[in-house]
Amino acid sequence: MITVAIPMGSQPDILTLVTRARSELASTLADKLQFVVFDSGSNVDQADTWTFHQARDEADAVTQAVGLVAQGKADILLKGIVQTHTLLKELLRPDYQLRLQKVLSHVAIIHLPQLNRPLLLSDAGMNIDPDEDRLAAIVENAVGVAHQIGLPKPKVALLSAAENFNPKMPSSVLAQAVAKQFETRSDAVIAGPISLDLALSPASVAHKHYEGVIQGDADVLIVPTIDVGNVLYKALMLFTNARSGGTIVGAKVPIVLTSRSDSVDSKLTALAFAIAQLKGGAS
Repeated sequence: MITVAIPMGSQPDILTLVTRARSELASTLADKLQFVVFDSGSNVDQADTWTFHQARDEADAVTQAVGLVAQGKADILLKGIVQTHTLLKELLRPDYQLRLQKVLSHVAIIHLPQLNRPLLLSDAGMNIDPDEDRLAAIVENAVGVAHQIGLPKPKVALLSAAENFNPKMPSSVLAQAVAKQFETRSDAVIAGPISLDLALSPASVAHKHYEGVIQGDADVLIVPTIDVGNVLYKALMLFTNARSGGTIVGAKVPIVLTSRSDSVDSKLTALAFAIAQLKGGAS
């Protein structure tokens, strides 16, 4: 049984998401998929699509949902209409012991028609301007997720504006320093600095005669700042046919972030991504 806890989730769009998930995702799982919603409002579900628990207010809904996770009775936390910082503050209470890694980070999965593989992107939604140690922790989290979804030796590209080291470019300095930390890693290939075109385009690699260990076949993109990640992510969503969804990782369970502006398809992709992290298969 895979159980998804949703604080402040009694919303029509989340009901649509849960209904589709039960139809489109559950059929591919060996385990059953169930949803538990906590909300201070009324229950919008009239068909027993989920189990509903009444909450006094938003804080109580979050406490109940995170408590279910802490008790080992829920496997995924899906954010309803609640502030992300409110949810994470409760999740990181020391008595719950739910923090797994020293840094929590955002990892998105992106399905691009031009690629024959899923692409992971981190961190486009949580860490603003990471230093070397924090960026290394973000890489660790992303590699862990790549392993969970079935990539035994992912190729990780530390992005900068160019592939040549430039001491005047902070992202170049940062990428080289972090790549050096991982140069003896055997379960991942981690390289940088590298430009986006060389990370994803074999044609650009051939044109530029680039001889790095990543030859347009990166599985994971690591951005130097949230600004770069956010712009890249939104550009792909606005101007391509990409399908994507993101989770917060580094806790004992994946956390699915949703907003009212997200399409149901995007929310479904994020939920499938979280499930894949539990099941060890591609989403």
